[in-house]
Amino acid sequence: MIRWLLALPLVFALTATALAQPATDPEAELIVAMPDDTTNMDPRIGMGSIRSTYIRQVFESLVDVDPHGKPVPGLALAWKPVGDTAWEFSLRRGVKFHDGEAFNADTVLFNLDRMFRRNLDKHGIKDVAAGTQFDKTLPYVSRWEKVDDYTVRVHTSEPAPTLWDTLGREPLVPKAWTIKNGVDALNDKPVGTGAWKLVEWRRKTSMVLERNDAYWGPLPLVKRLRLQVIPEAAARLAGLRAGQVSLVDAVPPLDATVLAREPNVKIVSGPQKLNCRLYLNGRPKDKFDSGGKDGLYGDTKTRLALAYAVNRDAIVKKIFQGYAVVNASPVATVSYGYAAQEPYPFDPKRAKTLLAEAGWKDTGRGWERNGEPLLLHLHFAAKHYGQAFDETTAAVAEMLKDVGVHVTLKPVDFGTMLQISQKGTLPYNGGFTACRTSNNLDADDFLRDWTAFTLINWAPYPPELLAAYTAQRRELDPGKRLRLLADLQRQVRDWAPVVPLYQEVKVYALGPRVLGFTPLTELHMDFRGVAVRK
Repeated sequence: MIRWLLALPLVFALTATALAQPATDPEAELIVAMPDDTTNMDPRIGMGSIRSTYIRQVFESLVDVDPHGKPVPGLALAWKPVGDTAWEFSLRRGVKFHDGEAFNADTVLFNLDRMFRRNLDKHGIKDVAAGTQFDKTLPYVSRWEKVDDYTVRVHTSEPAPTLWDTLGREPLVPKAWTIKNGVDALNDKPVGTGAWKLVEWRRKTSMVLERNDAYWGPLPLVKRLRLQVIPEAAARLAGLRAGQVSLVDAVPPLDATVLAREPNVKIVSGPQKLNCRLYLNGRPKDKFDSGGKDGLYGDTKTRLALAYAVNRDAIVKKIFQGYAVVNASPVATVSYGYAAQEPYPFDPKRAKTLLAEAGWKDTGRGWERNGEPLLLHLHFAAKHYGQAFDETTAAVAEMLKDVGVHVTLKPVDFGTMLQISQKGTLPYNGGFTACRTSNNLDADDFLRDWTAFTLINWAPYPPELLAAYTAQRRELDPGKRLRLLADLQRQVRDWAPVVPLYQEVKVYALGPRVLGFTPLTELHMDFRGVAVRK
């Protein structure tokens, strides 16, 4: 009796805690308002700021991340170096794809073949226009092998301390299913190992996913997930207020300050791995298809002049209401190895001086060099990135005009922008605004942008910077490598391959029934732990 009486306070406390927890509905549908649809579901084609949310619900990687951006086991339980030139991944057992196909070492080898464009004829599949061409960006990866059914080893020709990250964050597709159905089928009804199974996709309208009851990890807390495409921000927010959607992605910053005062709406935000930039064509003429001339923006002083012409503080304050970060480093602030760099000051007078030093003559009607006008055909994917991206692009165009640059704005849909950048058909005097994301956790992924001619490299590394990049990538000592990373970021800042605009602080609005949603430092949203109140 005494023991029972002594236990009563604990019983009452546990009962009170249980009563305080809101009851949730495991059969609910979580409806998320998205600014755009994805153009693809095959991870090899590319993972962008919108596409990541769609793709990562279905497909998973060897390495997962926690809400703080730290690596945690995903489809691999562990990874370790084997000497200086190999990495070994120990795979999770008992994982199945949505169609029942087993996940194992053969799955990983098949995906590595796709990443590096090897053995495709043997598999009977075609290549795709990939966002990341690993055969170009990771030429030092020499081979991969199956140690046993649940162990894979990847070999390199030189030290590669971040290879676990570079390869480990790539979403993996099934081998047998893809060979049977073809790679195009990955974009129609994709089959992954993720916590959600795709059941309906109405292009440009909605994607409906259901809980994968055979998932290897903790099951999602709701039965259905609907990603509803609502391009206009006002309509997304109206749907939230009316109870038609549960969560809104890409809340405009000005609206966020108003919504924060509404009792039935919760605003959450966090910095993300998304650097939004102005890319300028500085490629030599033999490296892009619009041909005939070298890129107009191949010299550092001209690019630096444009960097000094942009008032980033005003953009963050007036357009983003503080929901953005001024970042002069090529690396996102939430990446491992980030080192803060001195911001580019807003200095139109200095911008004009740099243009003169670069050989441009002020004619009174604009700048000219060797009879060539300083003209920028500025492309951007309209209504794709959300959160005031379009407004920022227009503001940047006006700032450049103020220092005498002739700018023509060219809004296009995202698919067209992707084709222009992938095929290299940007005009020699062209540029584009875009937001650069990263699948990876390490700073190296941002710094390798200018090592190979991919869709985001429009100003290739000069020899001295390529040597500095290679040195940090090969360094096995963590402390030395961090110092090399910091120095390389400083050098890239001074070389100015792009004009940095802002780093996004993503803003979400939640309805009163949504529980457990946490913004990630990654681009996608993780709904595995999100519940809906009854």
